[in-house]
Amino acid sequence: MADAPVPPNLAPELQHLLGRHASRALTTLLASLSGQPLGVWLVGGVVRDQWLLRHHNGAGRGRVVQPMDVDLLLAPDHQAPEITLPQLASHWEAALAAAGWFLKVQVHGDFGTARLVLQPSRPTDQPPLAIDVAMARTEHYPAPGENPRVTLTTAPDAALADLRRRDVSINAMALPWPHGPLLDPHGGQRDLERGLLRFLHAASLRDDPTRVIRAARYGARLHMDLAPEARHQLRDVMAHWPWRRDPPCPPALGSRLGMELALLLRQEPWGQAITLLQRWGALDLVDWSGALQQDATWRRRLHWSARWNLPLLPALLMGAADPLAVAQRLQLPTAQQRLMAQTLALQDWLG
Repeated sequence: MADAPVPPNLAPELQHLLGRHASRALTTLLASLSGQPLGVWLVGGVVRDQWLLRHHNGAGRGRVVQPMDVDLLLAPDHQAPEITLPQLASHWEAALAAAGWFLKVQVHGDFGTARLVLQPSRPTDQPPLAIDVAMARTEHYPAPGENPRVTLTTAPDAALADLRRRDVSINAMALPWPHGPLLDPHGGQRDLERGLLRFLHAASLRDDPTRVIRAARYGARLHMDLAPEARHQLRDVMAHWPWRRDPPCPPALGSRLGMELALLLRQEPWGQAITLLQRWGALDLVDWSGALQQDATWRRRLHWSARWNLPLLPALLMGAADPLAVAQRLQLPTAQQRLMAQTLALQDWLG
């Protein structure tokens, strides 16, 4: 049987970014939502990258479009019966199976999110398509650095409310499905044109300092830099953040810092990303002593670790004043901490 054509309401730029197989999978998934009492938006990086491809032929100012995932935002109709992600997951599975796709779903009910991985049922050399789905929500941080408390919302302006909780303006844009005007309440298009990364509100980094790690990821990938007001916010947070006082750094923050750094080193041009963090003075988030911020040898360590197929994050942290203490705070895997301890013991033995 011949493959069905991709419907024309999937933008050509998005088809180009995702490829034919992934475009068909996304179209099938979106079509399965058409009968549900939901508002559906494409959000985040896929909207950003589609905009870049449309306005800069894929590489404005040398920026390279490299979408990793597709993000969907769902806003239930407040007048309709409650609909949950587990209910939708079974619906998606049936629709995709009928179209020749295998679906794997991981639902995080407390946060109103789900991770979908779509794979063609028949063998193909195409990679799976990962889709992150979130019900419209607001977030409240009970204390700086703690995990947020999530509240799902069905308000008429649910999409706008959800965009306000995101990290930087270029990721706070949304396209309604199947058609409608771009939502860009925080000036993401303007910042893409200017090559600037702006946080969404004055307490953004105080609530979650890992947002600066994500900013470095986007900066390295898209050749962008922090806006002046974003740099000022970072300096203010670094000066007033209560890391060194009791209570200590929240464990949740240490874990998130570790995960964001590991993701940066795994997916991004890490040389440019670490250079940005150092230029911004942000590595003091990781090593409070300042040693890592002043370290001039990290590039050589990461280069050799990459060549020897060793994990990069332990190599980066070896420039800290107390590498093992930092590794424990970031909750690195036990095997990586053991590797660091053995390296430190060898250094002591060699004198």
